[in-house]
Amino acid sequence: MKTIPVLPKSGMKLKNGQNNRSLFTGILFIFIFAGFTTAKPFPAGKLNGVWQYRAIVKNGTHILQPTRIDTMLLNSKNSSFHYQIKSLNKDLGGTYKLISSPADSSPFKKTLRFQYKPSNNIRNFHIMLLSNDSLVIREGNTSFHYSKKRL
Repeated sequence: MKTIPVLPKSGMKLKNGQNNRSLFTGILFIFIFAGFTTAKPFPAGKLNGVWQYRAIVKNGTHILQPTRIDTMLLNSKNSSFHYQIKSLNKDLGGTYKLISSPADSSPFKKTLRFQYKPSNNIRNFHIMLLSNDSLVIREGNTSFHYSKKRL
């Protein structure tokens, strides 16, 4: 007669799979929670380049139909900006910083802080959309819509 060895008990009793389910639920919770708390890095490099104005909208109303020469330059190498809106007689520039902003002001939680030269005035524009070819920033009730200009 062959003797079959009996494995020692581990001390962990499983009752109808309850502990297995609890363990599985705990691991699942950790993965889900980690997915919500792990922030993806902000693609700041996508800001760099020449952006052509597509629209300026205030309180849901288009306040300007931009022309082809209405552009904004964001230069990430020296953190400078320059924009020109011919029909509004605007030709301004300075430096910018990318800063954190409250979650309710930007889906990216990022703001472009423009410091104008020579006046040193500061304006904050919350980043609402940023992709390879589109940018939307908002200041108060006014949003500025851009397309990336191909050079």
